[in-house]
Amino acid sequence: MKTLIAALFISLIFSTSSAFAHTDHGKISPKVATQIAAKATQKLTFKDFGFKVGKLSESWNKLTSEDFKLHAAEANRYIVSANNKSENKTIYFLMTMSGEVLKVNSEAKF
Repeated sequence: MKTLIAALFISLIFSTSSAFAHTDHGKISPKVATQIAAKATQKLTFKDFGFKVGKLSESWNKLTSEDFKLHAAEANRYIVSANNKSENKTIYFLMTMSGEVLKVNSEAKF
């Protein structure tokens, strides 16, 4: 029984920490970065993953690809914005060039 509980705990840790990680680990394009942000947005409508934005309302599920834009590309990271027109709010995703989402908040300053 202890082995089963330990295995479940370990799998939970790995599934949560990689919830927004891109599996390829190579450098991604800005287009792929916006796609990852779109998928992360959908996941954030179901669960609070500990980012500043918390759990998002259901209206964020209605965003289209046009609502996601590359806000900035720096030497080793992307910032992608997601604009929810129905709530008049924008959130920003800070991610590595390999697609791992590091932070999500309502300001473009990280």
